[in-house]
Order: sequence, then structure tokens, then C-alpha cells
Amino acid sequence: MKSSLLTLSPLALLVCLPVSASGLFLQEAVYANQGAAGAGDGVYTGSAASIWVNPAVMSFMEGNKTTVNGLVLDLGVDYYDQDNPSVRNGNSQDYIGSAAMFHVQQLTDDLHLGLSVATAGGSGLDYSANWAGDLQLENINLLTLQFNPSLSYKINDQWSVAVGAQINFASMDARMVKSDLSSESDWALGYNAGVVYQPSEQLTLGLSYRSKVEHDFNGDIDSDLGARLPPDGTYITLDRYQMDTSLVAIADFSARYQVNAQWAVMSTIQWHQWSDWDSTPMSFDGTVSGNNKSADLTQARNWDDVWHYGIGAEYAITPDWTLKAGVSYETSPQDDPSMQTPDIPVGSQLRYSVGASTMIGESKLDMFYEYADLGRVDISQQGFELGLANDHLLNGYFEGRMHFVGFALTF
Repeated sequence: MKSSLLTLSPLALLVCLPVSASGLFLQEAVYANQGAAGAGDGVYTGSAASIWVNPAVMSFMEGNKTTVNGLVLDLGVDYYDQDNPSVRNGNSQDYIGSAAMFHVQQLTDDLHLGLSVATAGGSGLDYSANWAGDLQLENINLLTLQFNPSLSYKINDQWSVAVGAQINFASMDARMVKSDLSSESDWALGYNAGVVYQPSEQLTLGLSYRSKVEHDFNGDIDSDLGARLPPDGTYITLDRYQMDTSLVAIADFSARYQVNAQWAVMSTIQWHQWSDWDSTPMSFDGTVSGNNKSADLTQARNWDDVWHYGIGAEYAITPDWTLKAGVSYETSPQDDPSMQTPDIPVGSQLRYSVGASTMIGESKLDMFYEYADLGRVDISQQGFELGLANDHLLNGYFEGRMHFVGFALTF
């Protein structure tokens, strides 16, 4: 794999950050109907968190509502090497916490204001020492936080519409054996919109859209590595980097049907525009014999759009207690082993979730557990010009899984 300007150095493998859908997007951090694997969240009126998916749903909530979410995530990724498994295997184990807050304020009979503060995505990987890919990646972390104000207008008893603004903050740092990318942060803007249609008391439908949000990181490099410029192979010492990454656009269709006083079923279909992430721009500034030079190390990604399908159900066993369960499936954005990288080995995903909610006075407490099976992801870097010796190229597979435990308090 070659860039247009130079032979790819190991630093270029850091450009694919662990963010967003079908990578490690933390949708669990903004679940509304916890325990249903996100199914029907865009039309759920029992939690203010549903305005994250579709702000138009707050027109069908009565009065004011506040929800606080808390989550603990156990992320594990294991690498199994097919060339020399006895010494080259690696594993990453990380525990991550998050919190979010959502508020719905009724301004008039037809107008509602929504305020959300939550993570839009992000995660981290920290592989074991001396694993096969230590020159490509040892540690990477990304944190995002978003403030999302929105307004919803109820047209009539059946229809509502809404718009909102995404104000996004992101912070990133990465490390491999011989290089550190300094911790950097960036602000970015986007928008979201939604519509909800309730043709009957039993059935509610919602359609929403969140725009792409792009981040640009600029920072220093502390590295013993560099790159060679064609045609003569002049060596460049790298001093600074510039990198772009994105939270891609997401469209959501949610539905909820109240079968009777005890049973309800929910479903969700989402489209994630990962085909928009055909490459990750990355460039370096450095010096050659005391002269400033720039190098383009844009990394081809060639991802496909992702489809997410979710279905769930809830059963009210008493007026104060409700049990919930759900499952979801996401297609893979990249099935080519030669395009995989160790910072976000990505494939299809399955999630299984269970939960319960209970009333505590006038407040509602939700609790859930979820298991995400990230499956097996093959990687084959053999034959690529990565600027690395063959014993540092990866030829094997990753297996990943996540455990989530979370709660929400709505009052």
C-alpha cells in the first residue's frame, strides 16, 4: 500500500481511530429504553434520553422530564497470530465509564426544548507489551463529548417535527513503541432533525437524521521513526502531524407498538454512512537536512455503509416493574483482511440485552446488561509496503467482545 508521496511509515497506521458506528460507537451511553438493545429508542417517551435519537419525540411527552444515564464498559480485543502464535499474540482489556444527561422542557402546549450532554462515540485500546503489532500500535484513546440542544414542534395530535445542533468536542492521543502523538483536542459542529407520526394510541413511528461531524487534530510527534521521500529515498524526521476523522451521518427509523396494557414491541433500522469514510487524511511536517518538508500519508479506508437492525420487547409484570429484552445486528463496513488495522479491527456485530425498570416514588430507575459479540476479524498485511520488516506485519485474526452494565434515573 503506497501513498502518492512516500513509502508508508508505521505512523500512518494510527489514522483509523476507534470511533462511531460499527467501530466502537457507544450507542449504549445514550440508550433510552435500556435493556432493549436500542430498539425503538427514537419513539420512546419513558426517558428524556430518546431525544438523542429523535428530538421530535419530546412533543409526545407530558410536561418536563430529566434523565441521567450511567454506564461501565468492559472492552476486550484479542489478536491471534497465524505465523508465530507462541510469541506474537496480543490482547487489549479496557474498562471505560461514561455519564450523560438529558432534559426536556415544555415551553408551550406545542413547543418543547431539549438539552443533551453525552458522549457521541469513542473508546480505547491498550495492547499487551511486545505483541506482533507493537510498532504499529500500542495504545490509542479517543474521547468525545457532545452538547445537543433541540426544539420540537407538535403540528397536531399525530405529527411533530424537530431540529437540533450538534456541538462536539473530541480529544485524542496515541502511542506505539517508538512514537507518541501528543494529546490534542478539537471542536466541530453538525445538526440533527426528526419527525414523529402517531397514527393511533398503539402505534408510534419516527424518522431522524444526524449529520456528519468532522474533527481536525494538529499536534507534535515524539518519535524515533520517520519516512523516506521518493524518488531518492531521502529520510525525513517527523515533528508534527495533522489528521482528520469523522463521526459519520446516521439515519434512524424507529417503531413501537403497544400490544396491550402489559406487552409492547419495538424495532429500529439504522443506516450509517461509512462509505463517506473512503480515506483518513493525515499529513506530517518534518525536516530534511534542516529544511522544512511536508509528507502526505492519507490512509485508504474504503468502508461500506452499515445497516443496523434491532428488535426488542417489554413486559409490565406489575404497575411498578417492567422487564425488557432486545437484540441487534450490524453489518460489517470492511470485509477485506488487507484493509484491516489493529487500532479498529472491525466486522459485523451482534448485541444481546436484558433489563428492568421500576418506579421509586415519582422517579423511574432503569437497569440493563448487554453483551456485544464483535466476532472474528481477519487481518493480512503480507505483501504491503509498510516500511516494516515482515516480522512486524500482522497475519492472523482479532476477536472482540464488550460487556455493558448501565442504569438511568428519570424524574
